[in-house]
Amino acid sequence: MEIGKITDGNAVMLSLNGKLDAVSAPAFAAAIGEVGERCDLVIDLEGVSYVSSAGLRELVLAERKMAERGSFGMVNTPESVAEVLRMTGLYERLNILS
Repeated sequence: MEIGKITDGNAVMLSLNGKLDAVSAPAFAAAIGEVGERCDLVIDLEGVSYVSSAGLRELVLAERKMAERGSFGMVNTPESVAEVLRMTGLYERLNILS
């Protein structure tokens, strides 16, 4: 998985490209860990082709972490990923902006 980062003031966007699975989840967690102490985080999922339970776990952990630091949202969620989020009950919990 490739992870791009764009910072604009206290806003950070992480763009994911590839599979968010057990192999890539540690890199995603590390990218979340590098986000500033106080910021608004947006995850761009447009390039995500697959998400596993390990990937879902990291998305939930990111949302929890950002609840203490700022805000969290996800954009450009592919329908295949949105379907997994709906089936697991996470679609309503995670802030899906588009």
